Amino acid sequence: MPLLTLENVMKQENDRTVLKNLTLTIEEKSQIGIKMTHHESLVFFKLLSGELAPSSGDVKIETSAIVTELTEDALYEGLTVSSYLNIFKKLADFQEPLETFIGVFSLSDVWHTRISRLSLDQKKRISLFRMFLFSPRLLLIQSPLSNATDEGIELYLQALDHLRSKNTAVVCTSTFLEELLLLSNDVYRYNRYTGLEKTDLADSGISTQSETNDPDPKPNKVYKVSSRMADKTIFFSPNEIDFIESVNSVSTIRIGEEHFPTDLTMNELEAKLTNFGFFRCHRSYLVNLQRVSELVSYSKNSYTLVLKGNTNLKLPLSRNRLEEMKALMEF
Repeated sequence: MPLLTLENVMKQENDRTVLKNLTLTIEEKSQIGIKMTHHESLVFFKLLSGELAPSSGDVKIETSAIVTELTEDALYEGLTVSSYLNIFKKLADFQEPLETFIGVFSLSDVWHTRISRLSLDQKKRISLFRMFLFSPRLLLIQSPLSNATDEGIELYLQALDHLRSKNTAVVCTSTFLEELLLLSNDVYRYNRYTGLEKTDLADSGISTQSETNDPDPKPNKVYKVSSRMADKTIFFSPNEIDFIESVNSVSTIRIGEEHFPTDLTMNELEAKLTNFGFFRCHRSYLVNLQRVSELVSYSKNSYTLVLKGNTNLKLPLSRNRLEEMKALMEF
């Protein structure tokens, strides 16, 4: 049963749209990551917890056991770990001994240590322990791995797995896609122009036997551009991409403010993407013509392409490519 459902939700503040086109279902055990700004995340979590009502659309909340942690949430630095968590044990009416779970959150060595003396990694695990005491069905966590060490990330993920083993759903937000890939199975990006978009991910594991023996016919005209991020490969549909640039022989996919490196060369990308409406406007740029909104001429030899929704971003157009582009776009 869904814990929470958003249907075409939009939220404004002071007559300005902060979030729009939010359609999402959060099921039990969900592991969802959403790339969005800090402020967008604050508003999003308030919508999910019922603290804010949407300006339009529907939010259906099926559980009251929702616990939120924001990056600015602080601990009581003057208390020891033990005394701090015992306060929340009483508030949450948690019945089991805390000592049973010290190892789960890797806090045995600092159980009687003052919090002010602990590292950021340890403090993050204390926060997670505190949330666990409230027996949440849905956790909303803002950028939990930000500035964490490699060891801290490993221990945090181990502790988070314990909560997931209790069927807790977890929704994390961050401005870093790499962080969300570590925390989530399903990753979305919030685009302020189009709303919530699911990112196509593929694990790097070997295909299962059922997949390799699948007798169903496969589509023969599907093409996606891949980018390796951490231990996963992300696939982008051509229509998601604004443009691709090449710097120092490294091709980078550009989608809004995001950058994704790809192993393909510009020539390979041009050969693959021309049929999807891409145009080599400059030796270092391959642009999605569907995203072009203006052609600006600063002189008879200088041309620039402006993309939809981002007038500050200008791509060069080589003079010798102008006539070819005119023919393609019929202007």
